[in-house]
Amino acid sequence: MTTQNDGIAIVLANRHYLYGLLQHVFGHEPSFELIEIALSEHTQNALKLVLDEEQDKLGDYLLVLKKLEQSFSADRRGTLDKLKSEYTYLMLGPNKLPAPPWESVYLTEERMIFQESTLKVRQAYLNYQFLPAKYPHEADDHIALELDFMAHLAQLALQRFEEEKFEEVKKLLIDQREFLARHLLLWISGFAAQIQASRTHLLYPAVAALTERVLKRDATVLDELITLL
Repeated sequence: MTTQNDGIAIVLANRHYLYGLLQHVFGHEPSFELIEIALSEHTQNALKLVLDEEQDKLGDYLLVLKKLEQSFSADRRGTLDKLKSEYTYLMLGPNKLPAPPWESVYLTEERMIFQESTLKVRQAYLNYQFLPAKYPHEADDHIALELDFMAHLAQLALQRFEEEKFEEVKKLLIDQREFLARHLLLWISGFAAQIQASRTHLLYPAVAALTERVLKRDATVLDELITLL
């Protein structure tokens, strides 16, 4: 590979890693393994590769991670239990969710799920024979499923790049840019704002804000990658 191609490969691998991590954070109850990955140096370096420390306020998120790491050192089990409670409150219920994790809620006045936008998300999945892990028990436009789809396409793009199938890579990147523009970027700000307005502030509000910044930066990254190809 050329030096430029080496750089592209690093960016493609980094995108796959971050989307996979964010999908797991929103799609799975917290575990010791997941938190250790979130706190890892690998994750911090991955974030630094895509985010600007000042413009994206990356330092604020790293501070949250530092405090969480200290909390884990002091009380590993107690901290995990608090994270599980926060996840249940924000993502599962049984009470009304302060920030519903479905796209259609933010795109309709009725704030209902399983709307037209949900079907459009499903069609995007079908174009790549992508079947969400919780299908059909979870609406297709759940934040974790949309992030999982982006992780899937990011992985395909990396694989095709390693195979030097550059036209296929370009199409995958264009489709990812389109999915961001037509779906995730239309509602991530509202979702993040509502989570940050909730009564809990242990980890997930910071992750929601971080996700918004990563998605917005990724749109720019995709533009640059497409131009290079």
